[in-house]
Amino acid sequence: MNIENEIYKTLLANTSVTGYVTKKGATPCIAKVIVEPSTWLASDTTCIVYRVSSQSGADEYQQVQYTVNCRGALQTTAEALAGYVSTALNRKSSTGGAFFTCSIEPVIQPADSTDNFNVPVTVIGKGSN
Repeated sequence: MNIENEIYKTLLANTSVTGYVTKKGATPCIAKVIVEPSTWLASDTTCIVYRVSSQSGADEYQQVQYTVNCRGALQTTAEALAGYVSTALNRKSSTGGAFFTCSIEPVIQPADSTDNFNVPVTVIGKGSN
């Protein structure tokens, strides 16, 4: 089981999250990447999922840390999305057997006019990675 995939699948299956993010065609703006796709705009509401713990972080305890960046043009939009993400994942088990705990981090302000608000959600995934 890959915990990052489990986070991604869980977010895609959650109607509160998919209903809140921007869609490009029929595809929700949720991705497993470090840098947002160039087609996503500062005005879009988006989620990206990526690993922040070391490659060997799961060796002993089968625990790996991820970040889900919840981005929006307004601070309230990013905060609301972070709430939906946390509700979808916190203290829940995925269909693949991973168990998640979450914490919503402080708001990161836009760097400039091409950026948007970001509310990171730290996700600790427990299970076999």
